[in-house]
Amino acid sequence: MARAADAAAEARASAATDNAGMHMLLLDGSALPAGWYARELQAGRLPRLRRLLRLGEVIARGPAVADVEAAWLSPAELWLQRALELAAAPDGAAQQLPWGALAAVGGGLQACGPHWALALPVHLALGHDSVQLADPATLDIDEAQSRDLLDAVLPLLQEEGWQVQLLSPGCWLLAHVALRGVRTADPWRAIGRNAAGWMPGGAQAAHWRRLLTEVQMVWLDHPVNLARAARGQPQINSLWLHGCGALAQPPRSPFVLAEAQAAQPPAGSCAWRIALQAALPALPRTAEADVLEVLQPAPTAEDDAAAIDGAIEAVLLPALRRDGAARLVLAGSRSWVDLRLRRAGGWRIWSRGPAPEALAQV
Repeated sequence: MARAADAAAEARASAATDNAGMHMLLLDGSALPAGWYARELQAGRLPRLRRLLRLGEVIARGPAVADVEAAWLSPAELWLQRALELAAAPDGAAQQLPWGALAAVGGGLQACGPHWALALPVHLALGHDSVQLADPATLDIDEAQSRDLLDAVLPLLQEEGWQVQLLSPGCWLLAHVALRGVRTADPWRAIGRNAAGWMPGGAQAAHWRRLLTEVQMVWLDHPVNLARAARGQPQINSLWLHGCGALAQPPRSPFVLAEAQAAQPPAGSCAWRIALQAALPALPRTAEADVLEVLQPAPTAEDDAAAIDGAIEAVLLPALRRDGAARLVLAGSRSWVDLRLRRAGGWRIWSRGPAPEALAQV
């Protein structure tokens, strides 16, 4: 009888959560080594995640990429493309999503029609046979610095017909027909790796590279950079482009941001997260919008499994206790897996959930 009562209670909870939004956690590990989740689980360094996985079932998974550095979009971006039902680029720009245009929606700009992109002020260090991207979170660029750097190159950009908007100190919005077909990657993935392979590609990228060279020349001895050098800070010597594309119309969003993340994204956030936080409040929503929370372990967090494990539990355990169900999207550097978690009750406590080996391709 107790087992039957537990099953009936679980069925009622399931029916309720099927018709209402739930808490979702997107864990973007695209900056972590391939196979990190499975290795850490098997080594016993993610015990909280292992317990949560026992309550889960896989509802969808993405294809695994063979060569991480040949993929323009991260698995987290591909999951977001699926969740937001963003159409593939109509102009032949394979693996591109219009993050710039979505951010323009959030900024109240004319986002439908023009080709937009996000442009992040960054520091690039040229090595003998590599290009190293400094972690944007360490640059500590404020609004005054960003505005001064923008003002210095604004005549150059406007002379060539570029629209420019300061979205945040660490991110600008650019619009120009020359962005059509330009392929880019999120800078978050390039931190700690050779960034040369993720420089903008495509036939139209030559226009941008020429313009960027002129921007870099203007900034070389700019007072902002001279002052930064005097303080021992890396100079802002380049712009990192991402999210080129146009929107036919804004998509309907199936989620809203968790209240704790509804403000400005943390300094150094990846480009798509900046765009998402700008766009979501302005997008039309589906009838029952889930609550989305994003966690992004930094590239330097590879050896800090305990902190990542605790952060996962801190988000999902209260949601499970409150609602009886939650969603967990584990995105790695090669693929993503979408899981539905349901609170343990009675016989379900013996459920094993997906084995760690099932995450080997993530």
